[in-house]
Amino acid sequence: MPRIPYMDLDAIDDTEVLAILDRARRNGTPRPESQTIRSHVPAVVKTFSAAWEQTFVNGVVDHDLKELCRVYVTKTVDCGYCAAQRSEDAATDEDHYSDLLQFRTSSRYSDREKAALGYTDAVVWNADFADDDLWGELHAHFTPAELVELGFFIALTSGQQRWLKTVDLGLRELLAETVAGLAAVSS
Repeated sequence: MPRIPYMDLDAIDDTEVLAILDRARRNGTPRPESQTIRSHVPAVVKTFSAAWEQTFVNGVVDHDLKELCRVYVTKTVDCGYCAAQRSEDAATDEDHYSDLLQFRTSSRYSDREKAALGYTDAVVWNADFADDDLWGELHAHFTPAELVELGFFIALTSGQQRWLKTVDLGLRELLAETVAGLAAVSS
């Protein structure tokens, strides 16, 4: 069980929070476990969910590319809870993630994907990686608006994944029948 208890679902009467939890149950990513923890503070779950919808599900950057960056974060942060999740909205097959930790030398990824993954690495692990070469690649493949959205999303997902790992969430500890958003390899 997590270090912060799950919110009692029967005690939630805020219709907006209930709608957020219903979406988590139906779509996953974010999963019901993490959304229920956030629900202890309705403003937190609402703010997080609005940012998630606007910058991950929607937004100006291709959703599949954002999912690639999100999965890269899960692999580098080593969060088992987050790593077992996949976006129901992404069209990418699981094999596309197999070389993520070696993305720089892999032939699997396009130059645009490699630039986005380099950006992800810099935001999550070491801003010094964002040198003139990386910025040249980023500006060659992305508009300023795309760079803002992608950077914000990377920072949001990195922070949340590190927090969820600290909280020690487990899959299917809440609404155990909910499989939406789980990677095929973990279902």
